[in-house]
Amino acid sequence: MRKFSFIFNITYLLVFVSFSCQPPSSYDKIKAYIDNIKVIDTHSHQGMPWKEKHNLFDVGMYMHTDLISAGMEEYSEEMEALHDPEQYWEYTKDHLKFCRTTSYYTQFIYNYQQLYGHEGIELSKQDFLKYSAEMDNHFNNYTDWLDKAYQNENIDFIFADRVWQPFDTNFEQPYFKYVFRIDELVLDAVPSVMKKAVVNEEALALLSVENISITDLDSYLRYIDQVIKKVVESGAVSFKVGLAYHRSLDIEIVNKETAERLFVQPTITDEDKKVIQDYIVNYLMEQSIRYTLPVQIHTGYLHGNNGLQDRGHPMKLLKLIHHYKNVKFVLFHGGYPWTGDFIILAKNRPNVYIDIVWMAQLSRTAATRTLHEILDAIPYNKICWGTDVGYIDDAVGALELNREVVATVLSERLDRGWINREIAEDIATRIFRKNAIDIFNL
Repeated sequence: MRKFSFIFNITYLLVFVSFSCQPPSSYDKIKAYIDNIKVIDTHSHQGMPWKEKHNLFDVGMYMHTDLISAGMEEYSEEMEALHDPEQYWEYTKDHLKFCRTTSYYTQFIYNYQQLYGHEGIELSKQDFLKYSAEMDNHFNNYTDWLDKAYQNENIDFIFADRVWQPFDTNFEQPYFKYVFRIDELVLDAVPSVMKKAVVNEEALALLSVENISITDLDSYLRYIDQVIKKVVESGAVSFKVGLAYHRSLDIEIVNKETAERLFVQPTITDEDKKVIQDYIVNYLMEQSIRYTLPVQIHTGYLHGNNGLQDRGHPMKLLKLIHHYKNVKFVLFHGGYPWTGDFIILAKNRPNVYIDIVWMAQLSRTAATRTLHEILDAIPYNKICWGTDVGYIDDAVGALELNREVVATVLSERLDRGWINREIAEDIATRIFRKNAIDIFNL
């Protein structure tokens, strides 16, 4: 019996030593390489915190939508005003457990693993309260918190689409590059002509005027010219189109004469409004050519729980893409769930680039599969990535999730002999840094 025990112990020791001395896997090697790339995040909504108190679901905005999908009711106005993390926890805990398999949840947990030292894949009530309190402390000195997070996570800078203040061109942080969201210029056209004046007060503030009269289409186009000139002078690196949140991406090619005639009608129908909006989009595409600014476009899934998911199908952009051959179109989000159509647009057209921003958070499995398909179909100098979040805490979790997805895809291709180590590292560098520099003329 003693002899058997001795042999068993020796065998166990040899097996343990054998496993503990295993060389790093392909995944480990490529992940370590990716971790050392100074990354450029080509799409986010970064800004300074606008609340005095925070809890984790304020920052983990995507996690909040999964909780609602699981059956949780929206927070009441009273609860929002109270802003008590302990009550938030009690309100969410029963639904949170059902979300533990989602990619939103994975990013949510990675936030606190990366920046707060959290261990494990679950949060207790004590964790929730502890990190909410730490977050408030960090956000009270957000500039220092940004410095620490960017340096720790090897972030060079982030493209900031300030959707809540698109005309605010003042960036105090060296980590942000300004992206101008054109939606309000498109959506304000009809209200402005009906009022006979520009309706957007933030745009007027940008132009340092109190009023701009709008009597016809040309007067509205002159207003657009002034705004674009200002945002270009402020260092904008791209236009952003988020119109799928307001209407369909089915944008027709409209000539000026048609728009001009509709613009001065006493009554403008919904059909006429769409034609006018489409023309304004056309006009802004000409501006993107004039100033050599790429155009980023939201395609696919819409954030939130609104159910209006058919507006962003990437194929709706076909007419626009084919007509404006000199515009650099950068399509977002893998077009998820219409990933095949998304890929085909970039494969077919040299002026179409793709950004896998947000895909890993929507579904890391779909992101992994889609990136394999992208690399099968599209030259890899056309791929960017981004986080699509509002706080740096969320950004580091999203970055880690994206690093994992890219490392998984590249290591699988390495192990199958489809690429070698040099190609894998070049693809990783291109996705996380070099393509952004080339596409956006940085």
